Amino acid sequence: MKKVIKLTKIFLKNSFSNMDAQMGVSTKSKSKFLLYGLLFLYFAGLIIFLSYNLLDGLIQIQQEEIFIGMILFMILGLAIVQTIFSSINILYFTKDSEYLLPLPLKPYQIILARTNVMLISEYLIIFLVGCIPLIMYGILTGAGIVYYIIMLLAVILVPILPVLLISIIVMGIMSFAKLTKNRNKFQLLATALLLVIVIALSISTSSMQDDLTNEEMAQMLVEANGTIEMIKGYIPTVDYLIEALTTNNLVTTVIEVLKTIVITAISFVVYMLIAQQIYFKGLVGNLFGGGTARTKKGIKQKEYKNSKLYKSYVGKEFKVLARNPVFLMQCLIPAILIPIIMVVITYAGLNSDGMGLEQINQMVGQMTINTFMIACIILGVIQFFTMFIYIAITAVSRDGENAVFMKYIPVPLYKQYIYKIVPNIIMYMVSIIITLGIAEYILHLPIVTLIALFVVATIIGVLQSIVMIIIDLKRPKLNWDSEYAVAKQNLNLIFPMLFSMLNIGIMIGAVALLKNINMYLGLGIVGVLYIVATVVINKYLYNNQNKLADNII
Repeated sequence: MKKVIKLTKIFLKNSFSNMDAQMGVSTKSKSKFLLYGLLFLYFAGLIIFLSYNLLDGLIQIQQEEIFIGMILFMILGLAIVQTIFSSINILYFTKDSEYLLPLPLKPYQIILARTNVMLISEYLIIFLVGCIPLIMYGILTGAGIVYYIIMLLAVILVPILPVLLISIIVMGIMSFAKLTKNRNKFQLLATALLLVIVIALSISTSSMQDDLTNEEMAQMLVEANGTIEMIKGYIPTVDYLIEALTTNNLVTTVIEVLKTIVITAISFVVYMLIAQQIYFKGLVGNLFGGGTARTKKGIKQKEYKNSKLYKSYVGKEFKVLARNPVFLMQCLIPAILIPIIMVVITYAGLNSDGMGLEQINQMVGQMTINTFMIACIILGVIQFFTMFIYIAITAVSRDGENAVFMKYIPVPLYKQYIYKIVPNIIMYMVSIIITLGIAEYILHLPIVTLIALFVVATIIGVLQSIVMIIIDLKRPKLNWDSEYAVAKQNLNLIFPMLFSMLNIGIMIGAVALLKNINMYLGLGIVGVLYIVATVVINKYLYNNQNKLADNII
């Protein structure tokens, strides 16, 4: 066990190395703690605000227990998404893997350490978004000390099953790595296959409710815990923990927690037994198996035809993203994938007989849709979907040590900066179009409203792209051993999330200040404010283009 703990510490140290340098602060600097404290307070304040308003509404209709189920399922979903995008890289595509194999380590020790890293990495976010709302629930409902103990156990236990399940699926897929001749393409195929399997599981589990009649569905919806009963049960541990957190019987609480711990422990044992059989097949196959794709010997003349500078530069950026599986899955795909996953899971949660859709349509029919508040909500949803687009924030860092050539090619630095953020803007617009398509399908918004929302959201996207490349220029991560270090082991990636959260806060403030304003006038005011901010930031980028490049060495 000592070796497992030491390995876990080493893996964590490698995963989070150089993060302080990326933030521009010294390890011993007091400013580091101040900065991290401010970031925590900002996120905590936003979560408290949203949780309080939601809980207050649920308490008024005596449905506060629904909140427990919502938070636990949010933790579950967050664990699934994080594991999908990190498991392959943590388990297989780390540089230290080739150094571990000759060491006197048993397979289970390496597997346990890798799994610990995945869980600990996820807990950093899950504790923030899970504990704070559940603590708010305890305060507003006057819960006792037992509730807070069970709450902490719930936040720890809920992510374990999805991490184990997805990791086993990854190991199964990667056990075929030795059969492929192009490992880069196989990495991409493996991640895509994993996503398909997870979405298919979501749809299949949701379809289990198809045998409910309309009368039974209506009865469930009017019960106090009806909504929870409709969604819980697919993951046993979540079902038991919801019961443990909502019951007033201490014996029931203890029994449900013990059931959760036993199932989790059994799952962990089964996971280790299976992993020891298949993990190293994929690891060895990835390190030493296969080969590289054949190099094209023929050179087409059209490849050397003159092309406009911006097309060549932007095309080069897209090629770097598309040809590297890590960059593709971590930087490019989320713009398309996250909205689609949310739509698929939401749609799968509705009944195939149309009952859920019919209820939504009835609810929408009773609302005043074309309002400034609805517009701000849609803009906020767009910000949530786009906070995981990491193209601009890694625009310079992706080039690594080759980034220095930016200073020597005969192209102004400002133009290069703009060309580098064009893919970010394009993918931002793709996410906007998907989100607006969903909004139009549900809300039936006028075409003029959709155009206005698209314009405002695009302006925000341009501003975000410029801000992110400035941050990347100020704190570039150029000395990296693997692409995964750029895409995940880079604390700069917190800034897109901060920017989106800030914008969501601005939307909430705009609704509070301009509550009864005409929607188009309100969108016009918001749009003008973001245009001004974009012009100011862009001017800063232009005036400091040479100074910002000083960190590229």
